[in-house]
Amino acid sequence: MIQSYRYLEPVPVMLVVAVGFIIAYFTETFLGGGYLFHLLISLGYGGTFLFFNITFLNQFPDWSPRRSVVLATVLGVTIGTLNMLIWIYIKRGVWRFELVTPFLIATTAIAFFVAYLIINRQRAMTAESELKDIQIRQTEQEKALINSQLRNLQGQMEPHFLFNTLANIQILIDTDKDKAKKLLTRITDLLRASLKQQRKDKITIAEEVKLLDSYLAIQQIRLSERMEYSIVLDDNVSPQALIPPFLIQPAVENAVVHGIEPSVKGGHIQIKFCIVEHQLMIEISDNGIGFNDASKGNGLSMKNVKERLSALFDGRGKLDLITQEGGGFITRMAIPCA
Repeated sequence: MIQSYRYLEPVPVMLVVAVGFIIAYFTETFLGGGYLFHLLISLGYGGTFLFFNITFLNQFPDWSPRRSVVLATVLGVTIGTLNMLIWIYIKRGVWRFELVTPFLIATTAIAFFVAYLIINRQRAMTAESELKDIQIRQTEQEKALINSQLRNLQGQMEPHFLFNTLANIQILIDTDKDKAKKLLTRITDLLRASLKQQRKDKITIAEEVKLLDSYLAIQQIRLSERMEYSIVLDDNVSPQALIPPFLIQPAVENAVVHGIEPSVKGGHIQIKFCIVEHQLMIEISDNGIGFNDASKGNGLSMKNVKERLSALFDGRGKLDLITQEGGGFITRMAIPCA
């Protein structure tokens, strides 16, 4: 029932009431009998027209505006006139049928005025709704395009990483079979997790952590233990919370390739998930060599991540790249909490 009157907005109601007060002023001036008496009659007509116009527009959207207006006018005039005759009888104790004709002329004009307000208001709301639908579709298309671009980028990066890892396994088979076996187990876990997530629009933090852990374990073996890593989830972060895939991995790869790998002494990478002011904060930090000319290649991947965050979360997703004074780099992402 509430949905049936969704077009009953303050603007047309206030206009109808205002017109009712004005008409009551003129009818009281020329006919006498008290302002309240004429106001009740005037609002009886206006309210009836308003009610039937709104009802027909909502309950019978397939009707033409002309049909709705004509039927609302006939019913409004009938009920409004009956309301007038009743108030006259209550006030004076007689039925004044001779007043019906002049009141019918005046109230018909009121009926068409009310119908004009309602129909124009409905057209404006329909146009506004259609514009919002177009904007929503455009936003969804932009999100789909960004996701497609990132999946293509991921597809280009994974073969390179996979071939390097397989080459390392081939070398380790002859030199360190245990390490080769461990590396093969990790690459299998990574591929299995990656294939599961490839076609998903959202993944859980637990799934993302598993993927990152496999990737970092592989890099740790490849770098001959020169790299340490940790993944930290604050107590207020649910492992089952959903996030878009392939947001964190590019930043982690940059930390490994441009931060830790070029450093002679190696270093440590930390990935931290926490909630700050109703936002999920994801921070990837390392104590490697920091930003340098060799790091410029990470610009495209992080630019894509930044654009994706902004598009997926309507401008509320943020990405900050911070150089640490003592060496190292921090990538900080902010995602609105669901």
